[in-house]
Amino acid sequence: MNAEIIEHLDPDLLKDADSTAELPVARPPAPVPTMRLAALLPSAPPGPLPTAPMPVLAPLSPPNLDAARPTVFTRRPSWIRELIKSALTPSASPRVPLDERITRRTAGAACVGVAAAFAFSALVTGLRGAPDPSLPAAVGAMLVLSRALVALGAGAFAFGLLRMAERLLAPSAARPSLPDDGPDSAP
Repeated sequence: MNAEIIEHLDPDLLKDADSTAELPVARPPAPVPTMRLAALLPSAPPGPLPTAPMPVLAPLSPPNLDAARPTVFTRRPSWIRELIKSALTPSASPRVPLDERITRRTAGAACVGVAAAFAFSALVTGLRGAPDPSLPAAVGAMLVLSRALVALGAGAFAFGLLRMAERLLAPSAARPSLPDDGPDSAP
């Protein structure tokens, strides 16, 4: 087998290979001249540092620890409970004006519309068919994984938008009732 390959090679190629094999050998570099230094003697230790006398302070009376302690221990409220309570309970606000209601409805409807678009794109991306079989297995696996991550992200974003729309559109029991614009409403 090797003889057949050698016969098919270019003869000039073999001549070039033989000429490069005869390169001169590199010599090691010449030694660098060095000189011996005299040993250094240890230096004398430093002398005493100047100091200033300490000022005289009046003696302190011991603090009265009994007066500082509370007699009844009160438990401080947990910061996480206060945070959750403030996020879940709506603040007691006066009646909401009509233009704010319209703004809430418009923003809620926009959230629902955008959420529907993201949910549709999540379904289309997530339910796509298998990748082309001519692709390598690693590329196909990464394509499926990337599609799944994009679908999960779009679905999560759609869910968040729907929760925002729910808070904007749904009447809350804790929120004061809004006045109607009928004939019985006062100006």
